[in-house]
Amino acid sequence: MLFSAGVAALLALAVPVRSSGSSAFPAPGDASYEYVVVGGGTAGLAIAVRLAASGKSVAVVEAGGWATEMGNITTVPGYAFSDPVLAPVEDFPPVPLLDWELLSQPQTGANNRSIHYAAGKTLGGSSSINTMAYHRPTKQTHQRWADVAGHESYTWDNMLQFFEKSTTLTPPDWQKRATPNATFTFDPTVFCLSGKSSSCGPLQVSYSNWVDPTNTWFAVALNAVGLGSNSTGFNSGYLSGGAYTTETVDPSTATRSSSQTSYLDWGLRNTQIKVYNGTLASKVLFTSGKATGVSVSTNGTAYTLTATREVILSAGTFHSPQLLMLSGIGPRALLSSLGIPVISDLPGVGQNLQDPIFFSVQNGVTTPSLASELANPNQAAAILAEYVSNKTGPYSSPGGYIAFEKLPAASRANFSARTSALLAALPSDAPEIEYLAGSFAGTGDGVTTIGDLSAAILHPFSRGSVTIRSANISDPPVIDMGWLTDAADAEVAVAAFKRVRQAWSSPLLDDWKVGPEVKPGVSVQTDAQILDYVRENAIPIWHACATNAMGTNASAGAVVDWRAKVFGVDGLRVVDASALPFALPGHPQATIYAFAEKIAASILAGN
Repeated sequence: MLFSAGVAALLALAVPVRSSGSSAFPAPGDASYEYVVVGGGTAGLAIAVRLAASGKSVAVVEAGGWATEMGNITTVPGYAFSDPVLAPVEDFPPVPLLDWELLSQPQTGANNRSIHYAAGKTLGGSSSINTMAYHRPTKQTHQRWADVAGHESYTWDNMLQFFEKSTTLTPPDWQKRATPNATFTFDPTVFCLSGKSSSCGPLQVSYSNWVDPTNTWFAVALNAVGLGSNSTGFNSGYLSGGAYTTETVDPSTATRSSSQTSYLDWGLRNTQIKVYNGTLASKVLFTSGKATGVSVSTNGTAYTLTATREVILSAGTFHSPQLLMLSGIGPRALLSSLGIPVISDLPGVGQNLQDPIFFSVQNGVTTPSLASELANPNQAAAILAEYVSNKTGPYSSPGGYIAFEKLPAASRANFSARTSALLAALPSDAPEIEYLAGSFAGTGDGVTTIGDLSAAILHPFSRGSVTIRSANISDPPVIDMGWLTDAADAEVAVAAFKRVRQAWSSPLLDDWKVGPEVKPGVSVQTDAQILDYVRENAIPIWHACATNAMGTNASAGAVVDWRAKVFGVDGLRVVDASALPFALPGHPQATIYAFAEKIAASILAGN
């Protein structure tokens, strides 16, 4: 493990009691519930707990175990970016207790690289391994969602209640934060505030008690090239300019707040929810076109969990479409070729995969970073003590500065007519690029830190897919992310790369930078060289979505309707990122929690 006994002792206080003999964790064997939720991740635990809190009998099926038992790597915010689970390379280090260990097909648009795609195989799902950024989409993005879904319940004004219901916001502690050049303003009216109401949501959202000094300089650089500061933060329906982000960190302990540590832990104390962890679902069962249960297995013991009302799939962008296809819902030709009886011929299952990517430019800088501080034995003990005693310092923070923009006119001057038209069709307030500030340990010779400024393409026009190669759940899904296969994405990527270099070139940074550009280096100059660098170095930002896309017309590729109900069958919904109709701008976890809250409310209202 990557941590000391001092931190481990602190974190032991936050691990809930979960005895294997508890009635909340039934022994393997046939059982019946009103609702069976497949997937104990971000959305799955949220919707399951809300249903259980209303007196419904609910079972959660989760293939993994408890992320908190992995210790600091999943719990201490400062380790978020060093989690080995996030390694995107083909020879990634296996972490089977946390990760599904998915590997994509060779990506033709990314120099034929196969990409390890991290996906949480644990209670809490990817909320237990992500980098904890919390923010919401834009108002016009929500209107587009409502238009595609054919229902006004997805507009910003109608969804805000569910964003608020899922969270408790703790405003910044300026005394602990103690970084004068990282102050900001935010909009408190769009949150349920800590201490203001007993009905706030379980997910803890807060601001870091430490700011990486490197990020303050990136804020200066991005401001110098035209990205101003966002005065309301990123939770009021506006994504423009730069801001220090809200994060899913519990400020009382300075530890990660996931759907497990928030929703599930509350549910175990206050409801009759049942959890089948370490249990793999293999198929949804149907009787006369209605979902009636799920075939599962625990340590080789196969049994059936019956659902008298509904089955809710929340297995994620890759596994929810896999389970649908294994259950007979998907493209008829594929299912028939594998000997799977067709329950509902839905050609859109597994299609429409949209996966934002990002890439970076790096340079040596003079500021310290978490990695450089820990490398100094004179600092490491003090940093640990600061975290344990005061919940502050580098361990308490996962990062925290991002910025958004629509590319300026100069950056789009050479776009093709098609690319310009595609971008123009996006919502008027939707940013095209996200910039992420980061830092790593330096290389020596006066370079204490490597500053890393990245650009992410938020609305990829390339499309990938998820399919299956057999009728057996033990065979992983076949994933093609489709990176950079659409020429428009290539044009946008080159323009975004140049914007990052433009920010690095600001004279305001001259006294802060050390040495020449580290990555990719000054030899990369032409558009062709830049694009080849992006193809070779782009990585996922782990926001893949839309493989069971919401819409109004199954023949046009939609898989679920506005209620998240699967077309062509009864008693089955999909509630996770796979049901999003398109890629949302930025980080989706806030939306996934709100989506789960919305569908839970819809179910309880009889819709």
